[in-house]
Amino acid sequence: MIWVLVLLGLQVSPELVQHVNAGLAAKRAGDLRTAIVEFEKAAELAPGLAAAHVNLGAVYFEHKDYGLAVVSLRKALALNSNLPGALGMLGAALLAQGYAAEAIAHLEKGQVEDLLGVALLETGREREAVDRLEAALLKRPEDEDLLYYLSQAHGRLARQVGEKLTGQFGETARAKQMLGEAYAGAGNKEAAVSEFRAALAARPELLGVHLALGELFRGGGDLESAEREFGAEVKLAPGSAEAAFRLGSVLLNRGDAAGALRELERAERLKPGMPENLLELGRAQAESGAMAAAEKSFLQVLAAEREGSLAESAHFQLSQLYRKMKRLPEAEKEMSAFRELRGKRQGRP
Repeated sequence: MIWVLVLLGLQVSPELVQHVNAGLAAKRAGDLRTAIVEFEKAAELAPGLAAAHVNLGAVYFEHKDYGLAVVSLRKALALNSNLPGALGMLGAALLAQGYAAEAIAHLEKGQVEDLLGVALLETGREREAVDRLEAALLKRPEDEDLLYYLSQAHGRLARQVGEKLTGQFGETARAKQMLGEAYAGAGNKEAAVSEFRAALAARPELLGVHLALGELFRGGGDLESAEREFGAEVKLAPGSAEAAFRLGSVLLNRGDAAGALRELERAERLKPGMPENLLELGRAQAESGAMAAAEKSFLQVLAAEREGSLAESAHFQLSQLYRKMKRLPEAEKEMSAFRELRGKRQGRP
């Protein structure tokens, strides 16, 4: 609030001072209704004083009376266009009422980056919104509202690009690939496979398509076809840790521990420390008799993942490994950790 500085520099009536002090005290106590009453009286006594209107607007805003806040803040800025915070607050109040286009200029002048990003998004300026929201997120990385609006902005941009791709280039390989991904996301496996096959027919060198096909087949339990597709991706992209991991994982599930170990070790060399790869690598090492190496891999998973399904699986695998190694107290400890995580995930106390 800027009342104190204003009152120190002006000759004001005792009545005005009384209402201002009462309003400030009420606001500090969280009694916004009383603060509003007191600041309304102050604004009536000093209608030409910008501070009277900006402080009234501020308590209206805090009380979520956005329409009244807009009226008071406009009066304040008409009297003094350089009031601290008033521009940003006016923009925020306008945005809260849905007047996003009108809010933009005030938020820009007030340098309120996060709300400016929201206003830009609401007016269809997604590209600019992304830049503003990402800048704000760097300062507040755990802000759920920023994360929500940024995801919305990216989603709209992605849809625009996708519509352009499928609209203007509907019969091209990339358009087919995108359609395949859309069908896969919607659970339409048959249509997805058809589009992916069409994409590869047009451009056999496309990266990622065999990987997507492999995931579809693995999800349907067809591990033989999944292995074929992952293997094709590995041939196209021998430097892809993801492809090596996927191939190694399906080989392990098909009982080929030696082949799995080869691919999973290669994935670890290409991109060290991937928790999902380390988990499968540990399994392959255990099945190949490399118990110490398997223990190390599982512990690396737990160093990276404290909770979640990967941590849960790592505790379970360690428990099984320690039982094989006759380290029963450690096996029981890991099983207890597994049960605790499983209980949390399933909502049990």
